[in-house]
Amino acid sequence: RTLEMGVAGALGEVRATAGTVSGIVRPVVAPVFLALVWLLNEIASTFSVYIFGTCIGLLLGGLLVAGSRGSLASADAAALATAKAKSAAAAAKSGTADAKPVPLPIPQDVLAEALRHLPRWTKEPDVDRASWLNNLLDALWPHVDTSVSQVIKDSLEPVLRTSVPPLVSWIGFEKVTLGPTPPCVGGVKVMGSSSEDVMLELEVVLATGLDIVLTAYVFGVRIPIRVHDLQLRANLRVTFTPLVAKLPCLGGLEVSLMSLPEHADFGLTVPPGIDLMSLPGMHSVLRFVLWKFVSPMLVYPAKMTIPIMDNGGVEKPSSGMIKVTNISGAGFSERGKLRGSGMSAGSGSRDSFSKKKSGVSFPQIPILTSSRYIVQLNTRVSRKISLTSKSADQPTWDETHHFLTNNDSTFTAVVLSGNLKELGRCEIPLRRLVAQAGHHGNAFTTLHIPLGDPDLYLTPIPAPRDVSPGASPRVLADIAEEHELALEKHALELSTLRVNALDCALRPPASHTDGVPVLTCTIEYKPLGAVDVADDSQKGELATKEASQASARKAIDPVAKIDSDSEEDNVAEKVKSGPDVKSPTGVDPPSERRGILTVFVTRGVRVLRDNELKLPNPVATVRCAGQSYTTEALVEKTKSPVWDEEFLFFNVVEGDTMTLSVNHKTATGEFLGGFDLRVAEVAANKEVSDMFQLQGVTNAASVFVKARFAYMS
Repeated sequence: RTLEMGVAGALGEVRATAGTVSGIVRPVVAPVFLALVWLLNEIASTFSVYIFGTCIGLLLGGLLVAGSRGSLASADAAALATAKAKSAAAAAKSGTADAKPVPLPIPQDVLAEALRHLPRWTKEPDVDRASWLNNLLDALWPHVDTSVSQVIKDSLEPVLRTSVPPLVSWIGFEKVTLGPTPPCVGGVKVMGSSSEDVMLELEVVLATGLDIVLTAYVFGVRIPIRVHDLQLRANLRVTFTPLVAKLPCLGGLEVSLMSLPEHADFGLTVPPGIDLMSLPGMHSVLRFVLWKFVSPMLVYPAKMTIPIMDNGGVEKPSSGMIKVTNISGAGFSERGKLRGSGMSAGSGSRDSFSKKKSGVSFPQIPILTSSRYIVQLNTRVSRKISLTSKSADQPTWDETHHFLTNNDSTFTAVVLSGNLKELGRCEIPLRRLVAQAGHHGNAFTTLHIPLGDPDLYLTPIPAPRDVSPGASPRVLADIAEEHELALEKHALELSTLRVNALDCALRPPASHTDGVPVLTCTIEYKPLGAVDVADDSQKGELATKEASQASARKAIDPVAKIDSDSEEDNVAEKVKSGPDVKSPTGVDPPSERRGILTVFVTRGVRVLRDNELKLPNPVATVRCAGQSYTTEALVEKTKSPVWDEEFLFFNVVEGDTMTLSVNHKTATGEFLGGFDLRVAEVAANKEVSDMFQLQGVTNAASVFVKARFAYMS
């Protein structure tokens, strides 16, 4: 009984404790539970409404689509019925039962898109078709694909392998192909031609199926990057310049884009097969890259030059000019000892010119030493000056000639027989003489040039050994190295021969014991651009030096000289004299060096009239040093004119200012803007090339101009 009473008491305490806890927890849990139940009910009702609304929206959308399709089908059927009725009526009226139905009208947007993709020759009458060029590209494309692909691999793989970090174990091209389809030329437009260049505009559409796979192995994992399906549509300008009178008659090409490509797209696939160009915004990034990096390098007036001949087919720029005064010669009767003269050393007759044939003896034919000969001088192969033909043993030429030259030029003297067979030659390097003139101003040097055996100078350039078919790469490398060493040896021997000839020419004529003709002349080097005279003391020293040089020239050559009528002689006289223009005081200051300003007016951007609804006919006028030139290109109704003209201003000093103004139709027409450019800025930078903002107008018009300045003396 006592145990039962203890259990009953414990249970009573438990009940009391549970009642107490329930009284404490129930007020807290009950609201939370009710809130949770309410939230679940709200979510369920909202979800039900969402599902119901979605179903109703799909149903209504399907009904609307079906209704619109039905209405469009009804409209098409009505239009087709109307077209058939018109066709039937026309057939009945004309008596032909098989008349074709009237075609449906093409929507304007579809028509505009189709016209945009038509080639230029269908829209512009001055653009010619290029079917022959497309046929030629179609035949050459497989060979071009193979060669260009190999060039890409050979030129880029070594660079990539030397620039990648060490964690890349291997990198290279697994596949390089330009694709099976050649590019298409939509039209060719000849912009103009002259004696110096030919300019073409080509519309090029490129969709060749390009496929390039670049693979790198990083920690043994293959990571391929694939560039494929290139599509490009652009207008190219190809300029064939300069045209020279030497095969292949073309010095090089200049290629530029007339604008950014109208369409540019390609695929760029990276692991695991993601095409980056399909991501949103990538085409905008591509257009930005083309504008930022490609436009400054290729968009006109920028250009890419492709040389075809050495130095572009033109002579290297000259750093100075030499004045050659040929005074006299000696020992020209000794030319009988030279190659090909057919003379004996002493008598001047042929060495036993007797033949016996069928018992008949032919007598000797004497060749007199008084036969005439010609001396030629040159520093460039393209311009050779022939002196007056002579026959005396000690001739005298009263002539003066000028030759353009630089540090690497060689002064060549050649003696020829009457039938222009070369008898003697001497080549003098001018590097030492030019260096001496640079240290001492205009330098006079008297040379006694020995005209020896020409075979020493005309040694043929070594050719590489013949390669047997199937030769290994090591054999080819050995042959190339051997040929390179042979070329270096030939160049060293020729340079040594020329230096020895110069040392011999600087010695007095009495030391020449070779028994060959000797030509004595005086060479004066004049750099293109003299040093300014700083003060009166330097002026006095220079005047004294010039007086002593003049007296020396007079003592050497007291008689009057016969100036050459060649082009370079005329240029030399113009440079020496210059136009007769004086300063306001009557005498030009010594510090004002005059020069030639070359201005290229290329194109304009956003050139507008006051009434922007009317497009202008812009002309550009350039003024400097009292001279004025206006563009002659016919540019009508455009705000982006292309003039592409060049003007020369002579007798320009650094204090002058070049002014460019753009007007409507004529130089005195409506003012469309202008700007000033100081010649001192151009002279300090040698060349200024920039897009200049036009002043005096409210719009953002600008003109691209390139200016160069060179001193005349």
